[in-house]
Amino acid sequence: MPYTLVKFNRTRFFLSRFLLAAALLFVILQTSFYVSEKSNFEERRASILAALERAETIIQSELSAFATDLHILSHDDRLLDFAMGNEDMYQPTLRGFMSFTEHKSSIAQLRIISGEGKEIIRVDRTNGRPHEVPEEKLQEKSGRYYFNEALELNTGQIYFSPIDLNVENGQIETPWRPVLRLATPLQADETGTRSVLVMNINAESLLNNVNVTQATTASKIQLANMDGYWLLGVPDSRLWGFMFGRETRLGAENPQLWSRITQNSDGDFDQDGVHYVFRTILEGSSAPSVAEHITPTSRNVSLIAFSELRSPTLAGSWNAASALLTAVLMAVLAAICFAWAQAAGARHLAVLGKEAAQAEMMRRERLASLGSLVAGIAHELNTPIGSAVLVGSTLSSRVQEILEMIKSGKILRSDLQVFERDLGSGMAILLRNLERAADLIGHFKQMAMDQTSERRREFELKDCVQDVLASISPQIRNKKIVIVRKIEPDLNLVSFPGALAQVLINLITNAQMHAFGDDQSGQITITGKAVGADEIELVVADNGQGIPEDLRQQVFEQFFTTKLASGGNGLGLSIVRNIVESVLGGTVSASNAPGGGATLTIRFPRVSPYGATDYAQEKVDAEPKQAA
Repeated sequence: MPYTLVKFNRTRFFLSRFLLAAALLFVILQTSFYVSEKSNFEERRASILAALERAETIIQSELSAFATDLHILSHDDRLLDFAMGNEDMYQPTLRGFMSFTEHKSSIAQLRIISGEGKEIIRVDRTNGRPHEVPEEKLQEKSGRYYFNEALELNTGQIYFSPIDLNVENGQIETPWRPVLRLATPLQADETGTRSVLVMNINAESLLNNVNVTQATTASKIQLANMDGYWLLGVPDSRLWGFMFGRETRLGAENPQLWSRITQNSDGDFDQDGVHYVFRTILEGSSAPSVAEHITPTSRNVSLIAFSELRSPTLAGSWNAASALLTAVLMAVLAAICFAWAQAAGARHLAVLGKEAAQAEMMRRERLASLGSLVAGIAHELNTPIGSAVLVGSTLSSRVQEILEMIKSGKILRSDLQVFERDLGSGMAILLRNLERAADLIGHFKQMAMDQTSERRREFELKDCVQDVLASISPQIRNKKIVIVRKIEPDLNLVSFPGALAQVLINLITNAQMHAFGDDQSGQITITGKAVGADEIELVVADNGQGIPEDLRQQVFEQFFTTKLASGGNGLGLSIVRNIVESVLGGTVSASNAPGGGATLTIRFPRVSPYGATDYAQEKVDAEPKQAA
């Protein structure tokens, strides 16, 4: 049978295959660009949420500190005497104001306003330095809202003003100076009249916390008060509208957007092709020590922070770079593999960046705990060193007296006997205090060396525990918490004492914060024993509140905390698990004791599986060199 030769159509062949391949490539590229755009969107959204949360935490902490400062200052006896009419207390009160303002850089003004509304004492900060305002420049403040609203509170309660611009002599101060005023009514005098203690806070530093945190995001963060007036993030002509009688506020310009933002305290949503992320901050949280004195006026300083993102769309995923890439890939289809490699590399870099950020966060937590120990040890050393200085000064004076008696020839045997007795007792006291200081420094030195070293060494468990307890003793001295040690003797380890000390510090700190309420007594028991020949079991148990069963599986998760308003950051037990598993080579678990309280159990090998090469090298370096 003869064959019929079909003419090969090059154009049709090329078009059929090219169009099919081009269509497939276009679908792949469009999908890839959209996924990349959405991934970038999610990263930016997450960074904004994290920035808003960080700003809220910082601002709430600072505001709580200001309220605590005002509460402490309002109980000063000299200030109270002066406020009730004792003019002799003016200078002591002024010195107290000057010293307080000198050490608190955020305080812009500190004053007392009499019951009639006249300033009777005032300290201002100018060019960074506090100074007294002379009597002739003291102002009448009876018409100011914060004075009148503070007088409506009970004595000792704290009033929070809204954040606004400072007004001097009826005029808005220029350049603008945002201020936040905290006020508290003082005890009434014999006529029943109460004065008001007012602290002006430089709110610019509070607002700058938002600027600092937004540096980590690619979108500008806008800040508005609860009435919708902008305080940050828009041109100056739209800022502080309520101070100038202007209706430049979000509620007037975009009522629908403002309504959705104010429906919840935080969240995000899409509107008109724009994605909005928002959070309400400063909703009245405060330190436990002043919580009972905080009034609903703390709502005055609530702020709404929000940012805008372009919602990801198919059309929006295209740009000049993607169009150029598509043109090149249409000409050379083999470049698709290169595009995939680029995308994979970008994702890998994103994962590495996230892991590096987590590692840096853990490193800072370790340094923060070490810094806290330094402050505690420094405070603890004040007592023995101060006593030693006092005894040394006394002995020096006694020696001088004896020398003068010798020179005058009027010394008696009884004088020498008294001097001998005083010298002996004084030297004993001096030596005892210096030994105490040396012991504290020794414990801290060893612990600090271990904390900053990542090399493995041989040590005994009870020594490590003793060093930790000695270093943190200043932090628990004023608490009604007893720490009991039950460590078996001769538990020698070849591991990382610094890492183990960090674990103990975090566990003890966690027990103090979560197990016991304010001024509640309790006991923390640290038990260490051998489990078989090669394992150690270390248990930190308390007789406090225990762990709710529904939360027990989450306590080791990162950023999980039930004490965010009290300073918890949700990293303590997460770091414990990371150190135990990745450094000590062990496991950690949490449970509740039958009689009440939480129990955290750590099991790890006597000889850490990590760092073996470094340890072997240390052993070689430590051996004495033989003479040739």
